[in-house]
Amino acid sequence: MSMQQKLKASLSVLLAAAMLTPALAVMPESEPSVYAADTVVVNTGKEYQTIDGFGGMNHPEWMGSDLTDAQRQKAFGNGEDELGLTILRIFVNPDSNQWNKAVPTAKFAAQHGAKVFASPWEPPSNLAESDSNGGKLHLPKSNYTAYAQHLNNFGTYMKNQGVDLYAISVQNEPDYASEWTRWSTDETTDFLANYADKITSTRVMSPESFQYAPETASWVADGGKKYYTKILNNQKAFANCDLFGTHFYGTQRAWMDFPALESCGKPIWMTEVYVPNSSSDADTWPEALDVAENIHNGMTVGNMSAYVWWYIRRSYGPMKENGNISKRGYMMAQYSKFVRPGDVRIDATEQPTQNVFVSAYKNDADQVTIVAVNKTTSEYNQSFSMGSGESISGVTRYRSSGSENLAKSEISFNGTGFAAQLPAQSVSTFVVDLGSANTDPDENGWYFHDEFEADTCSWEGRGAAGVMTSGRTNYAGKEALLVQDRTAAWNGATKALNAKAFVPGKEYSFSANVSYFDGDLTDTFYLKLQYTDANGDTQYDSIATAKGVQGKWVQLANTNYTIPAGAKDMQIMWKQQIPLTISTLMKLLELLQAR
Repeated sequence: MSMQQKLKASLSVLLAAAMLTPALAVMPESEPSVYAADTVVVNTGKEYQTIDGFGGMNHPEWMGSDLTDAQRQKAFGNGEDELGLTILRIFVNPDSNQWNKAVPTAKFAAQHGAKVFASPWEPPSNLAESDSNGGKLHLPKSNYTAYAQHLNNFGTYMKNQGVDLYAISVQNEPDYASEWTRWSTDETTDFLANYADKITSTRVMSPESFQYAPETASWVADGGKKYYTKILNNQKAFANCDLFGTHFYGTQRAWMDFPALESCGKPIWMTEVYVPNSSSDADTWPEALDVAENIHNGMTVGNMSAYVWWYIRRSYGPMKENGNISKRGYMMAQYSKFVRPGDVRIDATEQPTQNVFVSAYKNDADQVTIVAVNKTTSEYNQSFSMGSGESISGVTRYRSSGSENLAKSEISFNGTGFAAQLPAQSVSTFVVDLGSANTDPDENGWYFHDEFEADTCSWEGRGAAGVMTSGRTNYAGKEALLVQDRTAAWNGATKALNAKAFVPGKEYSFSANVSYFDGDLTDTFYLKLQYTDANGDTQYDSIATAKGVQGKWVQLANTNYTIPAGAKDMQIMWKQQIPLTISTLMKLLELLQAR
């Protein structure tokens, strides 16, 4: 068992109605560390973006033929050996007489619950002019009203064919337009602000930049993220833009983060890419692993709500020309079949070791989906823990590697944790069923009772502090929780609270015992609740405070603490007043519901 596997074991759940509990003690800094931090800790209480889905493009005008019925089922079905795609991108032909070509596959996808959105490459020929600034065509401002009507008409046409478009974008890759229409960032912002409100048949998506490149990049004269920054800075344009779309060509992981856009309240979709190239066969292995890594980066770094491949059917796509799912397709399927629309990405240890990438998602059916990408050339033994305290009632693994495609197996589990082998160069998706334990008090009234007997019970260090169990000093039993290497007063220990058990607005009892042996003769200890309020701001609410004497145990307790209304991402935390580099030992933190 690895050091971190020991560190993040399952939470023991007890219940009593009003009992005081043992707690904290301080140890010398020289005590050796026993555990390493490599467990993947999943916290259902800390949420990120809602997932809209995974998909691809159907473009019969360029592909030469439409998808067959069998290929449509393979793409949008979610049965055995099907991709489970939930988004379809279609082409807005500049010639309205050709719009019927988009209908058959779009209608099939819509009938199977997929979101269908559309992207234009060119306006109708009578609206366009030649472009002398690097694009094939340009749309003069005098034709913006007519162009908005053209896009609106497409949405109306599709609706009349039984396809209610989810959105239509302003332009495909206006910053890479040698073969289609170029728009400057000012022009797209102007169009959104003053003309996009005329598009009433569907939602309006931003222009889809060729690359999600930073504005500071020397080669980005007028493109990349500049499109989105200008929209954000224009109140009318932002109001008329329902969601943002971008492409990931040549986009490094470090570029994918865009805090201003991620915090704007509107979803961001990655609407086109192929990874890593269009020259290799899609079954080439382990090259196909780049697809899984790219999806992971888009979800975790870019906070994307959707990930859409280029052609669904192509030699380098998720479906090969013969209609079979490719290795690249199985990399997408590790996400698309199990991370479904409406799921919410939640907090998880993202890189437990180098070149191993993990993301996690939850749904409304008490399930958590964990996707682990192992790009290393070695098999890797990985432990997982529900840091938010839920008990596990089942784990099903689906795995793709050089020799496997969505191979299914059941994984053993224990309490709030499980462990699994991640073979070299593989992707594993774990569908974790959560039980009802820790969401209701037991027969004694306790929600949980952390005794720290060879188990940190999902407590983690805060700031520079680290945590481990130690038997050197104890309040009861044989061990306690050592909190060490603090360098500031706010450093300490923290534990995520299960939002199903600890309900905002309700009253609970919290208690802990603490002690210390380094520092001043007396010191003040704090038990606090860290949470996110309705405005998205981090707040700290005091649960209990106590003054301790060096070498003595003191209790922190509040038998009638009300969790603030609207609190999210809740964490209980302990800290000590003196900002010294000292070591502290915590023993037996117990939480119970007040009578």
